[in-house]
Amino acid sequence: MDEDLKIFLQTIAPFDEVELEKAALHFNYQLINKCNFFLKAGHYSDRIGFVRSGLLRSYFTANNKETTTFFASPGTLAVDLHSFLQEIPSAESIHALEDTEVLYIKRNSLYCLYNEDWKWQQVGRVLMETYFIASEERTLKLQNKTARELYQNFVEQHPAVLRSASLSHIASYLGMTPETLSRVRKCK
Repeated sequence: MDEDLKIFLQTIAPFDEVELEKAALHFNYQLINKCNFFLKAGHYSDRIGFVRSGLLRSYFTANNKETTTFFASPGTLAVDLHSFLQEIPSAESIHALEDTEVLYIKRNSLYCLYNEDWKWQQVGRVLMETYFIASEERTLKLQNKTARELYQNFVEQHPAVLRSASLSHIASYLGMTPETLSRVRKCK
């Protein structure tokens, strides 16, 4: 199993080497070239990707306007969780902002692992808790922070994203116009 993925999983549950090597058979590698998709809106999100390198952006389109919902950088996961859990078509697309390496596991394989070992159930539970908390924190920040505070927090938490994402993608993620983001950056 990939060393970064192994470390990621071992921080969540007490896997030993044998268990992880057995589970490695369920993971596949994909290189997603810049501007290509890990998931397109309207398709089912039937896999979860662990980003080894590169950068992915999740977004949805409404009224001919793209809104960024998430950036997946190395060591994080890429999935439309709503589509994955409910087995419904995705409202979001996930595409590569740069060449990106992903190790992914299909939904059916993950559920087989859930049934085989409680440690995988723990992985699922902890990841859902983490996702929920991050979503709640983002919502609270968007509602309670100034544009300057939002941008400063983003700079501190996502320095790698700043190097690869466009300012319009970052602005939409922060819930502001590109013009507002430009003003905030000038006043820094």
